Amino acid sequence: MTFPRQVPFIPPRSPVHELSEDVVYAHVDGVPLRYDHYRPLQVEGPTPAIVLVHGGGWVHGDPSQAAGNALHFARRGIATVAISYRLAPAHRFPAPLDDVRHGLRWVRAHAAELGIDPERIALLGMSAGAHLAMLAHLGRDVPELAPSLPADLAHVSEDVRAVVAHYGPYDLSRTLPLPAELDMIGALLGPRRADPAWVRLASPQFHAANARAPIQLIHGTADTVVSHRESERLHRALQQAGHPSELLLLEGAPHAFQMDWRGDANQRANRAMDEFLTRVM
Repeated sequence: MTFPRQVPFIPPRSPVHELSEDVVYAHVDGVPLRYDHYRPLQVEGPTPAIVLVHGGGWVHGDPSQAAGNALHFARRGIATVAISYRLAPAHRFPAPLDDVRHGLRWVRAHAAELGIDPERIALLGMSAGAHLAMLAHLGRDVPELAPSLPADLAHVSEDVRAVVAHYGPYDLSRTLPLPAELDMIGALLGPRRADPAWVRLASPQFHAANARAPIQLIHGTADTVVSHRESERLHRALQQAGHPSELLLLEGAPHAFQMDWRGDANQRANRAMDEFLTRVM
């Protein structure tokens, strides 16, 4: 089966990586769940791994968005498994969250065949993927968010060594500064957007006390899609709850600053991630 890919022509192999594209590992509601696996070369034994959750406003995007970061990590001996999830509005919350948690558990359960160390896995999300990655971690002990999973994954741990989140929306009660026709939060939540309890349940901001792993938040101060205040507020909530959190604000950087891969903002973000992941992984 051929899937749409936002980033074309990713090299399948280099001296530092080997890529398996669009590997289907499950079907949910008739939708294939798939991943891109970047296996680092020039290393021996099980490697640390990033489970990466793509962005796209919950309504589009695919695992190919991971390419730049995944190749960066491969050079450092870290694997990346970039997972897909069901997209809104056809699949409302919590379907995308369930899929992220499904993917995380599947990777952990199949770590040996992927060549990764199941005790050295981190979650990384971008934009809407940052929301899902953060909520997958912070909401794991919230009964109302218990995912629908296959029986063979029911008792697989969702423990991670760290969560890294780039420019995510963490309080869905706050309207994104976008035209009405681009109401992505509305697409995700549907009619239940008017239900304050449901919106709160879907917002990582309100589950900060549940953090278990160190968290790194990265956001540009010139982001006109998701305000950097979102990361600042979550950072404060995590600190107030006594949990380790690091916040890197990139002065003048826009949303999706990785589009300028060699730009100063992305270089700063990469250096910060490398240092953070080296410490925690």
